Amino acid sequence: MHKNSSSQKGQSLIIIALSVVGLIGLVALAIDGGNAFLDRRNAQNAADAAALSAAYAKISSLDYAAAAQNLATSNGYTNDGVASIVTVANPPGLGCDGYGPYAANDEYIQVIIRSNVDTYFAPVVGIQQIHNCVEAIARARPSYTAPLFDGSALVSLNPNACKAFRAHGNSSTTILGSGIFVNSNSNCGQGAFNHSGNARVESEYTCVIGSFSYTPGKVIPPPTHSGCEAVEYPPEIIYPTPQCADDATRSGNTWTPGNIDGSDFRGTMILLPGVYCISGDMTVSGHANISGDGVLLYLMDGRLHFNGSATFRLSAPDGSDPDTEDYAGLLIYAPLTNSNSLVFNGNSSSYFFGTIFAPASDVQINGTGDVDSYHTQVVAYTVDLIGNADTVIRYSDSEQYDATIPPSIEIVH
Repeated sequence: MHKNSSSQKGQSLIIIALSVVGLIGLVALAIDGGNAFLDRRNAQNAADAAALSAAYAKISSLDYAAAAQNLATSNGYTNDGVASIVTVANPPGLGCDGYGPYAANDEYIQVIIRSNVDTYFAPVVGIQQIHNCVEAIARARPSYTAPLFDGSALVSLNPNACKAFRAHGNSSTTILGSGIFVNSNSNCGQGAFNHSGNARVESEYTCVIGSFSYTPGKVIPPPTHSGCEAVEYPPEIIYPTPQCADDATRSGNTWTPGNIDGSDFRGTMILLPGVYCISGDMTVSGHANISGDGVLLYLMDGRLHFNGSATFRLSAPDGSDPDTEDYAGLLIYAPLTNSNSLVFNGNSSSYFFGTIFAPASDVQINGTGDVDSYHTQVVAYTVDLIGNADTVIRYSDSEQYDATIPPSIEIVH
């Protein structure tokens, strides 16, 4: 019995020794694994920041690779080839996982950080270092020009109003070559898009973010949510900045461009090509006859009211004149600081060629009764189709204003 007991004690020592080795392994896993995890998190944060810094440098025409490396270095990843290796690629190559979804696209910049973390306890089990590989990809999209709001002919920008777009009365509105976009997300009973009475609206589409209320058969095709994507308000574009250095001058019925009071628009006016910076309300009525090709009417602070008894024949700059090439296709512009209304009561002899851009204003269109009066795009805070006269809006991108979209950066991976 005594010999048997001594043998069992020897076995216990072996078990204890093996347990100690196991405990050391667990400690190694806890400490060294924790250090590796912390390094991976730090490396990922550094890679994200470096990629964004590189993207910003790229759209600013600076050295994006240097910007990325400087940011990585400031976070402890110095690209010394021992503790860390930092790779910056534009366009991206294959990532840490061997996958390259943005390869060959030079709008994207890739930062890969490979780091080596020395272990403290893991060498007992033969692990001298733990290796991390992280990557970040940022998009550096340069500025570009594009049709306003994907070329919708009638646009209501109000993001949350009930009846942001109205069609009522006995009017008939036909849109050729485009459709309607209503940005309001309102789900009120009357609808963000509100149709009533005998009004008729026909276009390629009516796309509404929020609810809609309409009479079947009167809105063709019916309103839909499909394909709609809400836009921020105010829209993220580079807004026009027209300026007038001198006052407009008159010789007989002919006017040169410049600063002009809205009350001067009366009688017969022939507007020479250029920008007219209009202060105060512009109400044109009676038997006024206003005409001009290659003109931009810049409504700085007042409202606009075109009465049906007056005749208007106006077309926007076509881009051929260096003085107005930045405003090609822009006919009437009310900036965000001008929330006064714009009312169009044309007659069958009137026409408007070019974009009406009033992002903070209510725009009311009463029709002209002519099928060729509106070659336009109307972008407003709210839109109101009213009256008894028929309206035909013909949309062609070549005749309209293209907005400049500012550069942007974002992390995509």
